[in-house]
Amino acid sequence: HPRRLHGGPVTHPAAGLEWHLLDPGVRADAAALDQLLHPDFTEVGASGRVFSRQDAIEALVADPDCPQDVTDLTVAELAYGIALVTYELAGTRRISLWVREVTKWRLRYHQGTRETA
Repeated sequence: HPRRLHGGPVTHPAAGLEWHLLDPGVRADAAALDQLLHPDFTEVGASGRVFSRQDAIEALVADPDCPQDVTDLTVAELAYGIALVTYELAGTRRISLWVREVTKWRLRYHQGTRETA
């Protein structure tokens, strides 16, 4: 899928993994999600609902389609091995907290907040 990122390339590994998680093929693959999501992963959806790791995997596998028009993607490495990814997608501001384990990055927390008009 084409990456429609406005504002130039972001090269941090967490940015690439965030793109990877937007891929419907990855979202439909429970084994891939198992590798990407931290064991203590939680998500707060735009509705305010809190999703456990298992809830998130089941929801993504059941409905893997996702808009691809990401804007304003930024990555801030808050400390060694902790990266905060922020972006806008489909009228929702999103944040993801990625943590580096020994050999890979995993998504620890994700939240979406609907933008107001």
